[in-house]
Amino acid sequence: MNANSNAGARTISIVLAVAGVLLFGQSLVQPFHFDDALFLNDANVANPAGWSHFLNPLHLRQLTYFTFYLNHLIAGTNPASYHFVNLVLHVANAVLFFVLLDGLGERPVATIAAALFLVHPIQTEPVMYVYQRSILLACFFSLLALLALQRNRNWLAVLLFICAFESKESAVAAILIGAMFLRVRPERRKDMRWAALVVGAVMLSIAAVSVLAYQHERTVGIGAIQTVAPETYLLTETHVVYTYLRLLVFPHPQSIEYDIPWVHTFDWSTAACMFGLLTILALGVLLTRIEKWRVTGFAVIAFFIVLAPTATVVPSTDAVFEHRLYLPMLAFSLFVASLIAKLEYPKAIAVPVLVLLSMMTLLRGNVWATDASLWQDAVLHAPNKARAWFNLGGAYMQSDAEQAQKAYQHAIELRPDFGEAYYDLGVLAQSEKNYHQALDYYQHAISLDASYWPAWNNLGNTLVSLGESERALHAFEMTLRLNPEHWPSQYNIAIVEFNSGRFTEAIPRLRTVLDWRPDFRDARYLLAVALFRAGKRAEAESEWRKIETTPGQPPMPTTIPTPAR
Repeated sequence: MNANSNAGARTISIVLAVAGVLLFGQSLVQPFHFDDALFLNDANVANPAGWSHFLNPLHLRQLTYFTFYLNHLIAGTNPASYHFVNLVLHVANAVLFFVLLDGLGERPVATIAAALFLVHPIQTEPVMYVYQRSILLACFFSLLALLALQRNRNWLAVLLFICAFESKESAVAAILIGAMFLRVRPERRKDMRWAALVVGAVMLSIAAVSVLAYQHERTVGIGAIQTVAPETYLLTETHVVYTYLRLLVFPHPQSIEYDIPWVHTFDWSTAACMFGLLTILALGVLLTRIEKWRVTGFAVIAFFIVLAPTATVVPSTDAVFEHRLYLPMLAFSLFVASLIAKLEYPKAIAVPVLVLLSMMTLLRGNVWATDASLWQDAVLHAPNKARAWFNLGGAYMQSDAEQAQKAYQHAIELRPDFGEAYYDLGVLAQSEKNYHQALDYYQHAISLDASYWPAWNNLGNTLVSLGESERALHAFEMTLRLNPEHWPSQYNIAIVEFNSGRFTEAIPRLRTVLDWRPDFRDARYLLAVALFRAGKRAEAESEWRKIETTPGQPPMPTTIPTPAR
């Protein structure tokens, strides 16, 4: 490759990076959304000493959670830091995609495909929804692995594919793409590395399913079978794929929530959907046999392979999510680019399409600007989905308690067994010091799910406010039994013990809290007072020196409630 070609590639990469920042940079001032609470409340992410957890092979997405751990270590709960990493990953993926395709000698195709992948509005969810960093990382390492494979660096490719799998288990499909890449190129058809990749993909798939079963994961895989049977999920996904195709061809309207009914029986409409998908797949196979159309056919097959982990028989409690199209978007972008590049004036088509999609991306990004705007949009497009109303209630929690209450009540009307909605109503009532009503809501949430530890913790907080310390102690103990790493419950128990004059019992609880939160001044002061009153004056003086204060009347300690979900 000559110097001019290298300079051109660098220029295109820089343009892609600048465009990505301009389109998705607004995410840097956006809040956390939806399931971001899953990692923000994860003790292993929030605890600086919890790094050893990431060496446990019996957990999936360890690499993704390790990046969250590093984010938290550097910037705490400032969302800008997390959004910045997602933005950088998306831009890097577009540039890597360009470099990969450019290495095949098809620069027009590489440029159009990378630009389409970068600017498409469907990318707003995986980029602006921090929790979906898993798919961004999986794509990043998959592209690096394919580049390593392209350059015959086999062991590096293996390592990178494992990193992709440790980011998100559905990345096993990318390994099959690598095998297909080796298999379809005429000059490499005797290259048997493709068989090794297929075996590796099968082994990692078995490992992923085994870990899901071991961990009793409830939202995907084995755990989700209790809610959605594999055959039901497959029948439903034959319809959902057409929704995905519509979103790729013309991404409007979009939504974070889709209210898709489950398909339980095989009927004529499902048969027609399956026939249509098989026809498209067969056409892709035929195109790979024609030199001029090989890339187009490869893209068609690759799309279905990469979509398969989330759209076949491995069930999930949700039929549709836009972020599931992030990896398939690579194949779709290549498909479109291969068609446009064959036209007499490709720029005349590509430029207007990219400009239109960029404008749609900016508009869609505005919807993600606040929690309220995101969930107002969601209930507009999925008015009968209880979870959309529940999350709208959460968006209103800090700004409009009345609207939040109405949204939660509507969620319960749609789904009477919605324990988390009852819980959040309890949080609202507790914040308004309506403790008896809060007690009723928390108890109702627990009656629906006795393992719901946040309700147990807040039940204990409410009982403390009502002066029922011993009942509160039981509720806090239940919280720790269900979630041993919830340090605020340790603190809450310590407060009950301290206020009851049981200083010896309070001391080990406070030490545990300080192991988790060594900067928690109130806990350290309370520990010093407890040690002093338990007759351990030397230890008490040591604790007072750590906070550079002198003995005195301790502040009235208050228990820590769990926030709204």
